[in-house]
Amino acid sequence: SVRIVAAGFLTEFLNLPWQDGHRWFHDRLIDADAPINAMMWQNGGRSGCDQWNFIVSVDSGSQDPTGEYVAKWVPELAPLRRLGTKQLHKPWTIPLQTLRAHGVELGHTYPHRVIADLEKARERTVECVHNMLLAHPQQRNKDGIDLITLPDG
Repeated sequence: SVRIVAAGFLTEFLNLPWQDGHRWFHDRLIDADAPINAMMWQNGGRSGCDQWNFIVSVDSGSQDPTGEYVAKWVPELAPLRRLGTKQLHKPWTIPLQTLRAHGVELGHTYPHRVIADLEKARERTVECVHNMLLAHPQQRNKDGIDLITLPDG
């Protein structure tokens, strides 16, 4: 699911607030459903009442094992499909000469990666979440479950 991958990338790697993704998708979805969209983005941002941990590897190609999705929706990379899905999903690993032979030039016909070191970016986000939890221990019970204080009791 593109939304799950987008939510994971924006919140887990770019450390952006889930609300940014929620607003952007809600504005563009033809099937937008405000409560469901908000709930899914809260889950993606690790802040909902019923958190699901979707950590999807954004560079493994696990969501597109045949390369069909990328070939259809990222046509500038479609010629790379002949090289195999590993290369299609990671064009930055392909030698420049091979890319050029297939009409792909990083930074020109296809953008450079937003984040070069995904593992380091994710570590920063995990550290931020950990620090936030340590700073607000009163917001969790003894089992580590988030507590929500309602205005009237």
